[in-house]
Amino acid sequence: MTTQTQPRYTAPLRGTRTLVIGGTSGIGFGVASALIEEGGSVHVASSSSAKVDDAVRRLSSPATQYNADASRVTGSTVSLSGPQMEASLSALFQEVGGQIDHLVFTSGDALAIKPLREWSYDDLVRVGDVRYFGAFLAIKTAIVGGHLKRGGSITLTSGSIAEQPRPDWTAVAGFAEGLVGLTRQFALDLAQHGVRVNLVMPGVVKTELWDPMPQDVRDHVLAEAAEATLTKKCAEVQDLVHAYLYLMKDTNITGQVIRSDGGSALVP
Repeated sequence: MTTQTQPRYTAPLRGTRTLVIGGTSGIGFGVASALIEEGGSVHVASSSSAKVDDAVRRLSSPATQYNADASRVTGSTVSLSGPQMEASLSALFQEVGGQIDHLVFTSGDALAIKPLREWSYDDLVRVGDVRYFGAFLAIKTAIVGGHLKRGGSITLTSGSIAEQPRPDWTAVAGFAEGLVGLTRQFALDLAQHGVRVNLVMPGVVKTELWDPMPQDVRDHVLAEAAEATLTKKCAEVQDLVHAYLYLMKDTNITGQVIRSDGGSALVP
């Protein structure tokens, strides 16, 4: 009897469990959708119960999701703001239940861009709340609580502003670069747990983050951003998703930053 050869390159995420914090919109939703396509199970979390319900519905329906299977999609809310953040994260992991193979963190809030004279201590704390403190405490909760399997991975999200300064983006840039250091330090510290930690650093991506802007302003901003790249385009969510999947699949990568910025760092 001939033994059938098993796939080596297309099945690493099949049967895995992933928690995507920020998985109800933008890049996070794209990652969750890709994981369902690949046969994995996903739990999506965000601060909005309406967004969680909508994301779970879309990820579960064959009309909107390839390889849909409602049994592989769950979701819940989590608060990533203020002193209650850690308790909320703990409750989230309890709701997910058992151990997960991968943790993906894509949560973000509105970008605070203003002159130096207008910044206060409370403003600075708010800028770091979701993207930096939220990521730090999500990792702490996952590791201390034993929720992440040995051999698993953590993928964080920053932005090209960390390495390409712009006027009045000081606070955002500081936390964005801080996530790079956080990634490398956690990669070192969590190696003893058999956990890999990496980071994706996107340039400008067409997501719902830009929706609050008036249409004409949004079009101008995106066109200007596209012109400042070598590819002459702003990334689509599906472009970025491949970076996250790669970091989950490659068991030999940790402490690294994957840049998907259209080559903007090379533009004079």
